[in-house]
Amino acid sequence: MFKILKNLIFYLALFIIFDIFYSNFLYKESIKYNCYKYLKNFHELQKNCKAKEKWIRSAKSYDVFTDKNGFRYSGKDIKSKNQSAIFLGDSFTYGMGLDYYKTFTGIIEKKILNYDIKNLGVQGYSSSVYLYQIRNYIKKDKNLKKIIIQLDISDVFEEASIWTKDKQFIHPVLIKERKNEEEINNFDSFKEKNFKGSRLIARSINNFFRNLRIEKSKKERKNLKPGFSGWGNFLFLDIKKTNPVLWEPIGFNNALKKIENDFVQIGKIIKDNNLELYILTYPWPDTLEYGQNSFNWEKFSNSLCIKSECSNLINLFPDFQKIKNNNNNWLYKIYIDGDLHITHFGHKIIAEKIINKVFLNE
Repeated sequence: MFKILKNLIFYLALFIIFDIFYSNFLYKESIKYNCYKYLKNFHELQKNCKAKEKWIRSAKSYDVFTDKNGFRYSGKDIKSKNQSAIFLGDSFTYGMGLDYYKTFTGIIEKKILNYDIKNLGVQGYSSSVYLYQIRNYIKKDKNLKKIIIQLDISDVFEEASIWTKDKQFIHPVLIKERKNEEEINNFDSFKEKNFKGSRLIARSINNFFRNLRIEKSKKERKNLKPGFSGWGNFLFLDIKKTNPVLWEPIGFNNALKKIENDFVQIGKIIKDNNLELYILTYPWPDTLEYGQNSFNWEKFSNSLCIKSECSNLINLFPDFQKIKNNNNNWLYKIYIDGDLHITHFGHKIIAEKIINKVFLNE
């Protein structure tokens, strides 16, 4: 028994020594699990970052690359064009759950060769941040021609409970500040620098069992109805029956007014700079299943388009509704299993509609 323990300690020590050597001299890249940069009152993407993300439990891990500006992109250098289009949105535009080439911005980038396509989408962003992003971006890009903003159902919750303005900052700030992140102690810093081999092995094992679980889930799928999303229940439930905590501190109606005001200001910027604005909207799974009897998101989106004088409303509700009507397995065809985010199939539908509405109308 003592001999076995002695051998075990010996081989463990040998592995640790090799891992330290491998981490410092052979594998120079950092191992990241996401590219988010969290500040006390804001968040954005790190610049020049490479990560292997797996935010969504039911989706396989996927590669994320950010460019020198902190925008998600393919990771490949593309020759600059003399005109550009930017996409603003939350995790939907960011492409959560998918490799970049499978997202609608990645698909558009491959098909539209005469435009620089920039993806400014970040999880948790909404209209307050889009207004800030546009003001900031137009100062840097003189080739900007088109702006496409994804209007998400979660924007109401986020404008009510997440984002506010503070004169001390040029960007919106979180209503509830994050606690200061703990500084990495000496051991954590040593571990991150010297045990890359162990982390890569652990990640591979984790991904292997994750993929097995996902494939098993696919085989067990049935024609289930989507559950209530919480944030989007106001479309088919009386607002008094929704969770009031979602709309604190400013309230549901005031959140709608914030969004309207942001888009009015965005419209003025668009007009002053002779740009084209497009608003993109799409349904969540429970919206397709339970309808919009209490609040019509399509009408709200159209009203924002009118108030901001946008060039066109890109409405995916009819497209997704048609898929639902013609496919018993529509839920898993459009949406990632058990999630609100869109599959590669859904992103292809979105990309084609954007191309037709935005880029082929010139």
